[in-house]
Amino acid sequence: MSLFGLIALAFGWSAALWLLATALCTLKPSPRMAQAIWRGAAALMFAPFLASAFMPGLTQVAAQALPDLPVLDALTVQSDAVFVEESTTEFRIPPVATLVLWALVAGWFVRAVCWAVGQARLQRLKQTSRPVIRPVRHWADAIGLRRVPDVRIIPQGAPFLAGIVRPVVFIPAALISKQHTPQIIVHELVHLKRGDLLTRPFDRMVADIFWFSPFAWALRERLDYWREAIVDEETAELTGDRIAYARALTQVARLARPALILPVAAFTLKKEGTLKMRLTQLLSETHHRPKRLGLAVAAALALATPLALAQGSLIRGAAALPTDAVTYSHAVLDKAKLTSAFGVRKHPVSGELKQHQGVDLAEEEGKPIYAPTSAIVTRAEMTNGYGNLVEIAAGETVLRFGQLKDIKVSLGESVSAGTVIGSLGQSGQATGPHLHLEVWRAGQAVDPMAEPGLILADSLFITANSGAKVPQPPAAPVPDAAPKPASIPAAPLAPIKRDVAFEEIRGEVGGCEVIANWANTREKSAVWLARLDASKAENKLAGLSLNANWTPEAVNYPRPSYPADAAKKRLSGGCMVLFDLGADGVPQNTLAECTDPVFESSAAALKGATFKPLTNKAGKPVDVKGITYPMEFCIA
Repeated sequence: MSLFGLIALAFGWSAALWLLATALCTLKPSPRMAQAIWRGAAALMFAPFLASAFMPGLTQVAAQALPDLPVLDALTVQSDAVFVEESTTEFRIPPVATLVLWALVAGWFVRAVCWAVGQARLQRLKQTSRPVIRPVRHWADAIGLRRVPDVRIIPQGAPFLAGIVRPVVFIPAALISKQHTPQIIVHELVHLKRGDLLTRPFDRMVADIFWFSPFAWALRERLDYWREAIVDEETAELTGDRIAYARALTQVARLARPALILPVAAFTLKKEGTLKMRLTQLLSETHHRPKRLGLAVAAALALATPLALAQGSLIRGAAALPTDAVTYSHAVLDKAKLTSAFGVRKHPVSGELKQHQGVDLAEEEGKPIYAPTSAIVTRAEMTNGYGNLVEIAAGETVLRFGQLKDIKVSLGESVSAGTVIGSLGQSGQATGPHLHLEVWRAGQAVDPMAEPGLILADSLFITANSGAKVPQPPAAPVPDAAPKPASIPAAPLAPIKRDVAFEEIRGEVGGCEVIANWANTREKSAVWLARLDASKAENKLAGLSLNANWTPEAVNYPRPSYPADAAKKRLSGGCMVLFDLGADGVPQNTLAECTDPVFESSAAALKGATFKPLTNKAGKPVDVKGITYPMEFCIA
């Protein structure tokens, strides 16, 4: 369930419990029964959340019907692709749900600070107190206390009891010599006998946790009132004079109002009107408790208990109410390379232009895939096109995770952000491990990269030939320069002839300025020229007579890694590679010369390249020396 759903549920549930307890108290229960009713209401506030730990979840499958799963064509995923790092410097305002979560945590923090401040005030007040000798042993024996607490005087405030291990009754100096002091001391001793030092923090916890609900605060106020009402009644019975005890209440309220908020049960409550209610309750005649009260309480429990259990099931398994906005709080992958973006793309095998309904994220097989938001699993099965597929629904938004190696969730399961739903693989129509991710809303495919708040990977690299828009770095300022004399424009350079392999390496990257004629006009190094001469001699000795422009037929085109330094500088370049071709079709002894040295190591690697070997007259593959091969590095 979403955060908004949890807050709304807690708010509505607290209102329902407050109304139910208020209705039961209209039957005029005894103070003890009234306290039990309100304590039951406070306990039921936590019941749905506790029940969610063991109740089966109530699932809600997305109502929006999606079209049948399209069959995907085979997709070649490059394990070492050309990439540039995605820019993450742009500041984004956190989602509304995140802001609400921060506010919720801030409220709990404020409640904790208030408690700490109250404790500090209490300790300072204890340090200013001084002991006083008062005869309280006979009252302690009458109440049944085994240990007689000490009595100490404080400068101001209201009487209170504090200290779980070593209880002490604190009485303000203004009341210590009054005639009603015994009633005050007995009142605090009754608190000690009843164990209110231990139960009071639990009674008040409901407002500390559900601070955002005014009904939770009302529950706490009722618990405070009925706790004092019970002690008032028992104290009056022990002292034997209700009128005298009522006068003691009035005198304390007049002379010793609480000056500070302390984490104790003070003799008088700060809320206005509670004194009048306590006096009315104390001096009213005891009526016969109606028999229907027990039936009403039983009926209320019979109604509230299943509702609490049902809410627990809802919290555990129900999806958030349908909404257009989804809050994403976890990345789908830890790291990945985006090798194919959303939209129309040229298929790497068939060459046809097809609509790509999602994005492809390449990574090592077996890596965990996380749910980016809280949702319900609506599909978890093997399909023809997607392979192992997990589909989750968060309101009207549906996310599909295809090509999984295995599935770690089941149909109808409720997942939260960060739940591992499967591992990356190539179980469908694919020739390399990757995740195929789709986002659907209202039956329409949405670009996952444009989905607000969705993080594809904590560390994401966008390949230059993925079709995605690569973030552009800010343009460097152009310094003012003195005007240069006009020059005669050079004649246009004749385009060099490239073979199929050269064009394939370049791919579909747009926005790249081709370095024309560089291969023919470049100044070759002495090492290059010596290597060419030696290769020609060796080929001649082997009986090979090759055309100067001969290039072997490529079986697998090289897939060079784009140098990171060049990618960051948005640098393009061209290279010529000199190598020997073995009888197995694998390049050997490579040497590269480029327009910029930054490309030489990547070009010389000829990563993944294999060629069709040259055969002699007998049809046997032979070694060939000194083959030149053009390469071009372009970035959009």
